[in-house]
Amino acid sequence: MLSRGFTLLEVMITLVIVMFGLLGLAGLMAKGQRASFEAFQRQQALSFATDIAERIRSNHGLAAEYATAAPLAAPLGSGVRFAQIGAGIRNCGNDTCTPAETVAYDVALWDGALSGAGASGATGGARVGGIPGAAGCVAPTGAAIGACPAAPATPAGRFFFGQRYTVSVAWQGRDQTVAPTNSTCGSGLYGNESLRRVVTLDVMVQIPCP
Repeated sequence: MLSRGFTLLEVMITLVIVMFGLLGLAGLMAKGQRASFEAFQRQQALSFATDIAERIRSNHGLAAEYATAAPLAAPLGSGVRFAQIGAGIRNCGNDTCTPAETVAYDVALWDGALSGAGASGATGGARVGGIPGAAGCVAPTGAAIGACPAAPATPAGRFFFGQRYTVSVAWQGRDQTVAPTNSTCGSGLYGNESLRRVVTLDVMVQIPCP
């Protein structure tokens, strides 16, 4: 005569198998959430890089000044320059500015965005931005492209001189990974290079010949 139903041992074995399956699913979900958060931070960083890149293109005659204001060795992101808008840095959102004043204003706005200025919420009295510890840099890439011919060979205002710049935004990731090599922006700011994340954006500007 065959016995019917399940023995206690079979039930326990089934529960163990189900438990391991659920633990694996929970780990997969946690890993997916971390990857989603990293992707969100990367998208935010790319948005910051695109913002200053467009400002550089709009004020291309003084593109080199943006690199001087945010060098690789001293990235923006502290919020100090942003705090100076209206008190040392002219507010070009309200006033008419010269190209040089526009550089200072653009850099200050970028510094504020990187530091989380205007974001809701705060931790320990500090503003909380989209990405923690964001740092921004602008650096010239390679030699100048082309050259201006001697006047009066060409009409003034023609574009003959070009320069590439690399805009970098660095931030601190949650988990250690391979240290980035595409830019040194933010290097040394996060304790461990394997926690540093960087996105870069190449900007080509054309400067009118005098």
